Amino acid sequence: MANSSSHLGAAAIKVLARQAAIRAVKCELQRRGIAHVPMRDIHICADEYLHRHPELIPQAAERAQRLGLAEDNS
Repeated sequence: MANSSSHLGAAAIKVLARQAAIRAVKCELQRRGIAHVPMRDIHICADEYLHRHPELIPQAAERAQRLGLAEDNS
């Protein structure tokens, strides 16, 4: 069972990191006064943002642990 829970934890971390990237992209669009961007385009930009900002992964891991979605691997 540990394997499936670690798989769920990894999935939770990926989701949380991508959500953070999406929020960052939306904030930047809002800052620039850009509205009505298709969600598909926001997701593409968020994926690129996440690639350029790998620090979001450990931040998401910490958040997942706080939320009880992932095990502490320290």
